[in-house]
Amino acid sequence: SLQSQEEVCDLLHAAPFQNILPRVYIKEGERLEVRMKRLEAKYAPLHLVPLIERLGTPQQIAIAREGDLLTKERLCCGLSMFEVILTRIRSYLQDPIWRGPPPTNGVMHVDECVEFHRLWSAMQFVYCIPVGTNEFTAEQCFGDGLNWAGCSIIVLLGQQRRFDLFDFCYHLLKVQRQDGKDEIIKNVPLKKMADRIRKYQILNNEVFAILNKYMKSVETDSSTVEHVRCFQPPIHQSLATTC
Repeated sequence: SLQSQEEVCDLLHAAPFQNILPRVYIKEGERLEVRMKRLEAKYAPLHLVPLIERLGTPQQIAIAREGDLLTKERLCCGLSMFEVILTRIRSYLQDPIWRGPPPTNGVMHVDECVEFHRLWSAMQFVYCIPVGTNEFTAEQCFGDGLNWAGCSIIVLLGQQRRFDLFDFCYHLLKVQRQDGKDEIIKNVPLKKMADRIRKYQILNNEVFAILNKYMKSVETDSSTVEHVRCFQPPIHQSLATTC
């Protein structure tokens, strides 16, 4: 992701100020240790922590040491700010309004639009409607930011599978692929809208893949266990009355 690229770039920029230098090319007969010592001496004036320890105030020294430690830990452990942001956003989604009341069937909401993924499906349906002349699409106005926002909340709420199953747009796309109709319904060309839905679906899947990759690295072992519930098969009413 772009955030990871930015963090790698930050680490590379910080390296000379932490006395982290790459191995140099040596000619035949040269000693690596000698070349590295020369290079370290050359960059010694840039080494930030010793410089601040000599010239800075106690507060500046503490800040420099903490920043140096954080950068080194990030380099060794592969820490990512993106994971921290996702975890922080998930802590904001504790209100029951995001999930709705418990389902009446004890399994999941089917027809009710009380979970966030249903709201996002309605919004995505509107975004996928082809625009008219001199009108702008959602992606022209906001890029893929809306997709990232909606998909992030869906993943953090654990509603991705229900979104893939019940999404209005995905259902329309499946139907259009089967019947192949290319009609204009209420000024909306079906084929053109199906093409837009397919592009949104591809983008959503890419966003979901990135989000799940980062979220799995921050989840504990207990939270990654998939809980499976077993249900008895339905019994016909005639058999239920005779039992």
